[in-house]
Amino acid sequence: MLINVKVSEDKMSASVILEKTSDEERITPKDILEALNGEGIVFGINRDVITRICNEPEFNVPIKVVFGKPPGNGIDGSIEFVDFEKSSENKKGKIDFREFPSHRRIIVKKGQKIATIIPPTKGEDGIDVFGNTIPGLDGKEVEIKLGKNVERIDNEIFSKIDGILKVDSETNFIDVEETLEIKGDVDYSVGNIDFPGVVVIKGDVKPGFVVRAKRDIEVNGVIEAATVISLEGSIKANGIKGREKGIVKCKKNLNVKFAENAIIEAETVKFADLLNNCKVKARKSIFSENGKGVIVGGTYLAGFEIIAEEIGTELAIPTHLEVGISPELLEERNLLRTQIMLDKQNAEKLLRILKQYKSLKEKNVEISEDKKKLFLKSSNTLMVIKEQLEKNTVRLHEIEEKIQSTKVNAKIVAKKIIYPGVEVAIQGVKYYINKPMSKVVLKLADEKIVVGGYSE
Repeated sequence: MLINVKVSEDKMSASVILEKTSDEERITPKDILEALNGEGIVFGINRDVITRICNEPEFNVPIKVVFGKPPGNGIDGSIEFVDFEKSSENKKGKIDFREFPSHRRIIVKKGQKIATIIPPTKGEDGIDVFGNTIPGLDGKEVEIKLGKNVERIDNEIFSKIDGILKVDSETNFIDVEETLEIKGDVDYSVGNIDFPGVVVIKGDVKPGFVVRAKRDIEVNGVIEAATVISLEGSIKANGIKGREKGIVKCKKNLNVKFAENAIIEAETVKFADLLNNCKVKARKSIFSENGKGVIVGGTYLAGFEIIAEEIGTELAIPTHLEVGISPELLEERNLLRTQIMLDKQNAEKLLRILKQYKSLKEKNVEISEDKKKLFLKSSNTLMVIKEQLEKNTVRLHEIEEKIQSTKVNAKIVAKKIIYPGVEVAIQGVKYYINKPMSKVVLKLADEKIVVGGYSE
């Protein structure tokens, strides 16, 4: 019996073809193995198939009996993002790049981990029927593009700033932006905003919603009965319709065309047309520019000056303006005065208790342990109160000096007219407008408010 061996072109398999030479002849596994070895085949021989062939021989038909090991393909590299919804509870949560929810507004902090780069794996080597190694195909490195506000450290990506995460899964681009842009209104489709950078809103801020940013806020539309706060920057808005519920606060400047029935706090408030029935506190100035410049109704406090085209109306709507004391300093001064008064009262009470204790000791009266503890506690509390009193008194003195230094610059200016119904105060000295006055400047002189003329 003849045994022919045929090896595939890729050398990954081999077959035997049996040719019958006589009816009596038998074939054994040893015969087949010797034929294979004679061709140099040493790997992947399937002895079970060989045994079957010997038991049930088939002739003139190629039967595959040797199988090489194909080379493996490595897994391509990938990017896995932190699951930001789970990250506070489950640090192992991950999101695949391809599944990244681009519609979500994800805020990250400076130094926060954003994603992990998973390296590709090596492909496992294969072996052909002759025992030769066939190198596996390694996976490909993932291609990523990093913006200026992210950085790669080893195989991890971190944010370099506070901001909003931006990901383009088509181009594998990752960055963190300092500006959050809302293309429409802040409403139920957007939700409240709490952002560590700049916020730009193309529409309105609808009633009941909150916009809070670390830096500047710009509202191209109207802030309605909403809360808008910039912790470290300025706010610019077309208008504010507070409906007595709107609150707008910023550390720096507020620039607005008009505001109605709103609570406003800023360093400087600049308006164009109208401040109507608002409660405004400005650490420096309230002034109008490039508009009608009318202040009517409400309360307006400024550290240095209030300047408008018109103040009040012919209807004598009550309007209160006060300058010369920063609203913050005024509030702090009032709190300090109240605290100092309370501390002095408490100190007097504690002194009476301690005098009683001293008197009992001098008379050698036996004092219970509970009373001793009470006296000791009173003594310690008195020391704390005295320290607080000294600290608060020094601070109150500093505030009083600052208030005195603003006297010279404090003024209220009506470039066109100021109407009856307006009450002004400079450094606590009040003055009531009882008749219309055109082009006036009100200042403090010799502890009295004097009225002078205004000229461009």
